[in-house]
Amino acid sequence: MHRLIPILLLPILSLTAASVSDLSFALINEGTAYEVSDCRTSASGALTIPATYNGLPVTSIGDAAFNNCTSLTSITLPNSLTSIGEYAFFDCTSLTSITIPDGVTTIGEGAFYNCTNLTSITLPEGVTSIGAYAFNNCTSLTSITLPDSVTSIGYSAFSYCTSLTSITLPEGVTSIRNYAFSLCTSLTSITLPDSLTSIGEGAFYQCTNLTSITIPNRFAPALPK
Repeated sequence: MHRLIPILLLPILSLTAASVSDLSFALINEGTAYEVSDCRTSASGALTIPATYNGLPVTSIGDAAFNNCTSLTSITLPNSLTSIGEYAFFDCTSLTSITIPDGVTTIGEGAFYNCTNLTSITLPEGVTSIGAYAFNNCTSLTSITLPDSVTSIGYSAFSYCTSLTSITLPEGVTSIRNYAFSLCTSLTSITLPDSLTSIGEGAFYQCTNLTSITIPNRFAPALPK
């Protein structure tokens, strides 16, 4: 007679909490600092990036460092950070929140491209430019706070932000590049500052619900559609 021996099945976690061990670092600035150069795509949940690594400051997020990390839900960046590389968080589709430290001055091209669950973001005083495609296809982004230091908004920077309802550009912005806010179909109002000197082609293309726009008088006759 065979006896049936019960087997206790323990749950198997397919995803583990993100940690520093998921990150790779590279020396930069002649060996005086580190940048985060890569992150395992299996990393999930909340991640805190350290301010120092091997006794040196972490000052940069490298190009495409978090590309396709689709299970990360939040990332805390260190106050030591000064730059965010191109496509740094591209396709982080579960990312809902991130705080940009005060030392960062530039949001690189495509930095948050296709972060489809990112709902809001505040950029620190000191950011002067928002790169091309920086927030392209952030379809859940409902609000963004731009600091007074911003002077330029790149090509297609906010294209396809279909949940964005309103935005006020600070005094000091001088240029809005082509298609910067194209296909923001929920955008109902926007205020453009007197400092603006150029508005690119198709800057508000297919903003089908835009009913209120305040523009400097010199642009009134020929605002690109």
